Amino acid sequence: MKRAVRYSVAAAATVAVLAAGALILAPRPTQLVVTPRAGDDTVVINQLHSAQLFPSVVDQYGRRFRSDTALRYRRIGGDSISVSATGQVMCEKRQDAMVQAAFKSLVKEFVLRCRPVAWIETPSWINLVVGDEPRSLSFSAHGPDGRIVTELRGAVNIGDGSIAEMRDMSVRAKRPGGTFASIEIGSVNAGISILVYRLVSSFTDIRPKESLLATHVALARGDTVELPLPKAAFWITYFSPNHAAVPPTIEIRGNGSCTTGDGLRLHRIEEGEYTKYCLTDKGATLMIAHGAAGAERVEGTVAIHLVW
Repeated sequence: MKRAVRYSVAAAATVAVLAAGALILAPRPTQLVVTPRAGDDTVVINQLHSAQLFPSVVDQYGRRFRSDTALRYRRIGGDSISVSATGQVMCEKRQDAMVQAAFKSLVKEFVLRCRPVAWIETPSWINLVVGDEPRSLSFSAHGPDGRIVTELRGAVNIGDGSIAEMRDMSVRAKRPGGTFASIEIGSVNAGISILVYRLVSSFTDIRPKESLLATHVALARGDTVELPLPKAAFWITYFSPNHAAVPPTIEIRGNGSCTTGDGLRLHRIEEGEYTKYCLTDKGATLMIAHGAAGAERVEGTVAIHLVW
């Protein structure tokens, strides 16, 4: 009988401990977090016109609290940005304000920066060579007033990750081919074609179904390089890590000619690049020359993108 009583007391004690443990583990709101980055109290809105604020209520374990929809907001200083009690913001121009978010007894003040983006300007393509260093993804976001917006919150995605991949804001080539980068900032989208070239020593060394070939060039003052070209229609592009350097002289010799475009659409190129659309017949060559003036040495990449 005594043994049975002892077991009953032990069971009751276990239940009490479990109940106390459940009380300790119960989640409770302890903090308001306005951005995903710890210690950041600045919210940037790139969406033109209406946007929703999304601070989170966090419990004592750093987990998002489910009842954060009950947050209430009010503007407490700065420019006259329209902020509703439920967190709807109207960003029609570049402005700054102080906003207060509240959830029960929790209060958080933060800086709200309206940096609306109306359009994104990009080059038509970015050129990469397998084995080379990554290249920065070049684009500029513009506000309704035409000014460049530098405080951006958005995403960049690569269409085919087997051809190229993003590292921070640079793109690294993985294998030859074509894909694209999609840029999403606020309510605006833009796309950049990504062309990844195979490094070759000759532009006539073309594999079946291949269209993207590149060769590196390094020219001292007065140097000239001449490369045979296939009978084809193609874009020829020169690019260099040094965007400030003037491209060398690039000309077609023999049966061929080049124009600034293919007659179908406008193409935008990055600063410091050279791009032409060319038609060549048998016997045409590409002459690349660095004059007696200018930099002591010019280093870059000459690439061709075969159309047919």
